[in-house]
Amino acid sequence: MKRREFVRTCAVGCGAALLPRVPLGRCDDQLVERWSWAMGQPVHVMVFATSQQQGLDACAAALAELRRVETRLTLFDDTSDVCELNRHAGKRAMHLDRDLERVLELADGFRQETNGGFNIAVEPLMRTWGFRTARSTEPTLTEIEAAREAVAAAVVTLEGNLARLPSAHTQIDLGGIGVGYGIDRALSVLRARRIRRAFLDVSGDCAALGTPPGEPGWRVDIADASVAGAIIATTHLRDAALATSANTTSVVRFGRAVRGHVMSPATGWPAHARRQATVVSRTAVAADALSTAMLVNGRHPRGALQVYDVA
Repeated sequence: MKRREFVRTCAVGCGAALLPRVPLGRCDDQLVERWSWAMGQPVHVMVFATSQQQGLDACAAALAELRRVETRLTLFDDTSDVCELNRHAGKRAMHLDRDLERVLELADGFRQETNGGFNIAVEPLMRTWGFRTARSTEPTLTEIEAAREAVAAAVVTLEGNLARLPSAHTQIDLGGIGVGYGIDRALSVLRARRIRRAFLDVSGDCAALGTPPGEPGWRVDIADASVAGAIIATTHLRDAALATSANTTSVVRFGRAVRGHVMSPATGWPAHARRQATVVSRTAVAADALSTAMLVNGRHPRGALQVYDVA
């Protein structure tokens, strides 16, 4: 699968290399690993299983679930559910499948929790700044303000499985939440297959089930996205998830100006409250959304298990 622009918004952890170190302890479980590609990004799955076949089947099922979620939430396939919803903007309501319905519910909760620091309606800004179609010059203040106003005025109404975007100018981008949701769904698949110890890494956003044998958790080194080889912290994940947001990896360039892809809904400009923000939470979807919000507003999110940032 070709790496697409969807990756740049969804994979906020790109560049913040997360390196789990797995000791092989005294345990009958077999460690099975798969490296593959899903949601437009490199994926690493590790599971401890009772047999190699069980492990391979579990890894395949987790990867299939990530790919299934991508088909629902990506902006870069015109047949996806989110693209269809955007086409309904300013028109009639649309019936949603469970994935998009749930993601919209979660997104609204995170928007309220972060006082708008996290906002899925930033797609007009992404387009204005050239993250969808390349542009040779920086947007004018007039263009930025028009896009910012579209974001500020955006409303997503949900009534059961019906969603409506009342304004024709509203466009949503699930880049700051889609990978986290996909990871959580993949972990659910692993649990259903009776996998108790697993680690799933989608280009830097990751989550863990249980622990490796004899260890307190899955060790993760958090790299500085802008300094090669630098590690800012080490943590151990146990039934938790981690996501990193940085505005130093997915960028557009206008001469000497370099602009990152995480947008501030309040200003209309790329976020710069932090150079990098990492959040550990109970779910991958929360870590994904809250790390984005922290990069935007600079505030440590409530409810996070751990927070690591670079000013």
